[in-house]
Amino acid sequence: MTKLSGDAVGRSFVIDSFNIHHLVIAGVTVANKSFSDVFYTNSRYAKVGGLPLGELNQLELQFLLNDFRLVISPAEMQRYAEQLVLFSS
Repeated sequence: MTKLSGDAVGRSFVIDSFNIHHLVIAGVTVANKSFSDVFYTNSRYAKVGGLPLGELNQLELQFLLNDFRLVISPAEMQRYAEQLVLFSS
């Protein structure tokens, strides 16, 4: 196991208003790689997202190693949408 993946395994992170954009750019990176044959390099995503490359690489590994699902059901998406509406008011 490489140092990078070893660092990402078992690490947890708390999502808050100061780091949500990090999670979003990591999600966009993973999703684009999953659904497209042509995608940009992580260094490009990091530059556009304003993240250090190493941090984006670690977040990408956390997405993949922590068994994040890349596809969710419409019912689950609806539940999340309803929760967002509840929390926004």
